[in-house]
Amino acid sequence: MTPNVAAKAVANDGWRAPDGVLFRGECLNKSFGGVHAVRDISLDITQGSVFAIIGPNGAGKSTLLNLMSGIYQPDRGAMRLEGVDLVGLPAYRRVRLGLGRTFQKIRLFKHLTVLENVLAGFHVHHRIPAWQYIVHARVFQRDYARCRDEAMRLLEFVGLTPRAATPAASLAYGEQRMLELARALATAPRLLLIDEPAAGLNAAEVEKLLDRIGRLRARGMTIVVVEHNMDLVMQIADRVLVMDYGQYLFEGSPAEVQASPAVIAAYLGD
Repeated sequence: MTPNVAAKAVANDGWRAPDGVLFRGECLNKSFGGVHAVRDISLDITQGSVFAIIGPNGAGKSTLLNLMSGIYQPDRGAMRLEGVDLVGLPAYRRVRLGLGRTFQKIRLFKHLTVLENVLAGFHVHHRIPAWQYIVHARVFQRDYARCRDEAMRLLEFVGLTPRAATPAASLAYGEQRMLELARALATAPRLLLIDEPAAGLNAAEVEKLLDRIGRLRARGMTIVVVEHNMDLVMQIADRVLVMDYGQYLFEGSPAEVQASPAVIAAYLGD
């Protein structure tokens, strides 16, 4: 988001984010029929931090992520990204504001190459007249060259440079996870939502994932992780929100979460 966009949003209603808070959700609710998947969840995500959302299966974690990213709209509640009201905005507009994500079930363009998948992530930031997509004039060629160079840097970051010309469908599962991360990074997110990134990965792949998330945080990116791998969460998270049956159960540092009797009971039973 540009400073002008943020300034206009603040000017619209006088709201200003607390110091250091990039994303705020207040009393978020979402029901599907008779199932209350998310009930009165509030959270503040600090700029430059890694915020983890954990809980047993069916706790509402992915639903909360879908509310944040715009896949779903809340039945009640408020969400703001640095002062911009997100409620009612579709997912593509949130991407343009700087909110990117990956998915629990990998959603690659399997028929495209690895490089083409990453290039697809740049489309939200193109500033090219529509006619240049038909007649590839000089401005189009310059923009394509810029995007290709940046895409290759992202592939280097996730370790997929040698696979750039390979169809995405040919990648191993762990490589597909890293490609989806690279494509999400191509949207230039300030807040990156990652849903179950370690699912199906072996120990070496999890270590690689940990390294990449750590490097992104070191660059100042704010990251939200939904994850079942508790070893990963405890190593990377600054704050952890624990959900159970769609509701708030606990929030604190990783050490506080590990010591909470309520969290232990939710995972292991009374």
